[in-house]
Amino acid sequence: MLSGSEKYYDDIYSDMGKNYAEEADKIHHWIQKCKRTDGKLLLDVACGTGTHAGFLSKYYTVEGIDINAEMLKVARKKHPSIRFHQGDMRNFDLGRQFDVLTCLFSAIGYMKTKADLRKAIKNMSRHLLSGGVLLVEPWFSEEEWNVGRVSVNFVDKPNLKIVRMNRAGKRGKVSLLEFQYLIGTSRGIQHIVEHHEFGLFAHEEYMDAYTSAGLQVTYDSEGLFGRGLYIGTKPMK
Repeated sequence: MLSGSEKYYDDIYSDMGKNYAEEADKIHHWIQKCKRTDGKLLLDVACGTGTHAGFLSKYYTVEGIDINAEMLKVARKKHPSIRFHQGDMRNFDLGRQFDVLTCLFSAIGYMKTKADLRKAIKNMSRHLLSGGVLLVEPWFSEEEWNVGRVSVNFVDKPNLKIVRMNRAGKRGKVSLLEFQYLIGTSRGIQHIVEHHEFGLFAHEEYMDAYTSAGLQVTYDSEGLFGRGLYIGTKPMK
């Protein structure tokens, strides 16, 4: 999990060229194609710093939920008009249902076992109205995961310099990512080390999690930026 880099998350992915506005427009297109409800209530699960939520609020009445309190601090500061909650995607309970749920940027990968994947999808489905839509952007499959791969990213701003290097590993059906950051500001240079673990699930396991949760599921192989997208609709009663 993140442990100190949260405040720099947006700087890093902005410099990597992640286009949240374009992704929100694509999400809106898929929602309009699949949604069978009349409402516009959307819950962004694992919302992080709230960037997708902010752009999606152009189309929907958006709320967000995330397990990481520090990420939520950033989200609330950026988007004071959006309601954010803290909770685990496997067992959060907001006591009401939404027209749309999204779980983007491969956050579902933090579910490291098939049982947890099914719990998360089932819990998100439970928060969907009949005719509502659940969109989940998957993490890599076991076949796609490149063990030993090393990557580096840079942020070069007048008062902020960041080098983030990561190396990919694997343990069973869990992918391992070690991140090391050097963060330079006028106050000094900070070194942060983080270890992340993501479940490596097959396409069939995602599809099974959706159908087991009672959802009618389709798959778009391209998705938002090449990782695919699972789109499930809750049957009308």
